[in-house]
Amino acid sequence: MRGQEEYGFCPRCGAVMQDGVCRSCGYTTRRDADWQGQTAWQTGTGWQDSVTGQTGAGGQRPSLRQVKKQKRSGRSRVLAITCAGIGILFLVGIIVFMIFSIRKVFNEVQKNSIPGYGYDSGDGYFGYGNPYDDSYSDYYGDYDDSGSYKPDEKDDYYEEITDSISQDLDYKIIWESISMRPADSDDECTYDGVYPVLRDEEGKENEKFSSMNQKIQEMVCKYKGEYSNYDSGISSSGYVTYMDEEKISVVVRHSFYEKKTTTPRIDAITLRVDTGEVISHEEMANVNEELVWQFRSRNSHQNGTVEFVDELSDEELMEYLKNAEDSVMFYTPVGLEIGFNYDGGWVTVTLKTDTL
Repeated sequence: MRGQEEYGFCPRCGAVMQDGVCRSCGYTTRRDADWQGQTAWQTGTGWQDSVTGQTGAGGQRPSLRQVKKQKRSGRSRVLAITCAGIGILFLVGIIVFMIFSIRKVFNEVQKNSIPGYGYDSGDGYFGYGNPYDDSYSDYYGDYDDSGSYKPDEKDDYYEEITDSISQDLDYKIIWESISMRPADSDDECTYDGVYPVLRDEEGKENEKFSSMNQKIQEMVCKYKGEYSNYDSGISSSGYVTYMDEEKISVVVRHSFYEKKTTTPRIDAITLRVDTGEVISHEEMANVNEELVWQFRSRNSHQNGTVEFVDELSDEELMEYLKNAEDSVMFYTPVGLEIGFNYDGGWVTVTLKTDTL
């Protein structure tokens, strides 16, 4: 049963409307009122997208709201940049650490590569063990089979400073070392020295050998007090270049380590075994015009071009060979080695004859 009917005029065509429905065009005010409700779409069979034409299942038309892209916040950018920077710094730190570690290992190996027999094994001999004990041959082989340079009297000239140890004499050689290390482990300024010590056949140091050993040690430790003046310190390595029943020659190679350069210097001493006295240069060779000429000739043949020597006059060269502080002379199995130190290095030549 319906209540009172309502009349009005259609807002679309102007015809009479009864109960909100136009009798002429069918317009209804109930549709406008319920447009957002359920009458129009919940009873339909589906929907179609106005842009793509895609249809959907029946039911309420999905809400098509435009989704805006979220912009990356400034804080996220800062965080990303910060993380990338930290990663780069971490990588750089690793590379720097590796470089310093490799350099430290290299320097340590370089310092530990001291000639003679290497580092002390605890019995006074280095590396190969006691060369005078036959029992070591079963494990280490003969000392002469070490594969290093072995100078011979038949050689045209002496090639490099190396040990020439004789094992059938009335005395023997053992080795001692000295090291100075700073309290700071990162401080690379150190001093290392290895030097030969004379003993009798029973391994004892008598009064004569004690005097000789003192002279050798003083020569080795000549620059020990100056090692802190150099970036990486100093090493002094002793060699027995010649030994027989009458004399023994000991040469020390000093290395002064700077950051980018290593300056070498050599010192030498020759001692009489029977008395322990030092054999002077005057007894070993007569430095005169003839020797200067031989030195130049042998230098060109043995060492090639040495600009410092080539630029010296004969008088200047003779002064260098006579200079008590800079000149060096020592015996080798090849002959007498004679030369001198100069700024930045040293030079020697081999004389095949000697005065002793």
